[in-house]
Amino acid sequence: MAVLFGLSCPLATARAGDELVVADQKGQQKALLDAAGVDRDLPYRIRWTEFEAAAPLLQALGAGAVDTGIAGDGPFLFAWGSGLPVKAAFLLPPRGGGRATAVVVAAGSAIHDAAGLSGKRIATGRGSIGHLLLLRLIQSGAIPPPAPRIVFLTPAQAKAALDAGNLDAWSTWEPYVSLEVLRGHGHVVVDGGGLLPGNSFFVANQAALAHKRAQLADFYRRVTRAYAWGHAHLADYAAILARQTGLPDDVALAVAEKQIAAPVPLDHHVVAQEQATLDSYRKAGLVSGTDALATAFDESLAAP
Repeated sequence: MAVLFGLSCPLATARAGDELVVADQKGQQKALLDAAGVDRDLPYRIRWTEFEAAAPLLQALGAGAVDTGIAGDGPFLFAWGSGLPVKAAFLLPPRGGGRATAVVVAAGSAIHDAAGLSGKRIATGRGSIGHLLLLRLIQSGAIPPPAPRIVFLTPAQAKAALDAGNLDAWSTWEPYVSLEVLRGHGHVVVDGGGLLPGNSFFVANQAALAHKRAQLADFYRRVTRAYAWGHAHLADYAAILARQTGLPDDVALAVAEKQIAAPVPLDHHVVAQEQATLDSYRKAGLVSGTDALATAFDESLAAP
């Protein structure tokens, strides 16, 4: 594996009083670092902030309220394409080829395939990975005309509306997929396998990349070690995730099994892979920027 930039020497620029503000979703990253024990003896302080979904996380990144955080490729490119000063700095490749994103329906629904979503009311977050899945299903013809009516809601709002029978389906991601299936007794209609790259990225804003490079490089190194620990100790990680986030034990284990991968530095192959993601947003008229896709990525935190 490549060596992270700046890690061959002490963190000379990372003083004990320095702070790295890290955005999290459902406490998953904090739980993993705590479980692996890699957040000890830090030469800087980590301040965690919690977000329900990637969209507000990326807005906070763009505003400079946080330094780095994890987001799926869809919401990241939607945010970048909308002009936010953020870049992907490290890759978290998928396990299962995009299957952690799915369209789910409530218990008893008669919808069992993508064609059955035609003309239905489906909730998702604007610019989210769930939104991207719907766009790809529509653009590929898997959902035939008439197109579904997409209702933009937060995860909490979408779950409440689905449970109340006010929606036909919900295009979402983990841990919400497993919550609906395992606890709500709903079922998956279609997932992103074969349709989405399924990549996630550790995203940083341009100010952090300019002024906190040593801290970012060290943090990504620790995250890589944490994911390696999690892969080898799925049950232990799931138990800690459940305890720290309040997720039911079976949901936490399902999330761990789907999302524990091996973070790696970025390379040009990833950039090429994500062109289809950006093209989907542009084709739908949701992103108007014309900057080259390569400018959305910062590969300089890894040295060959």
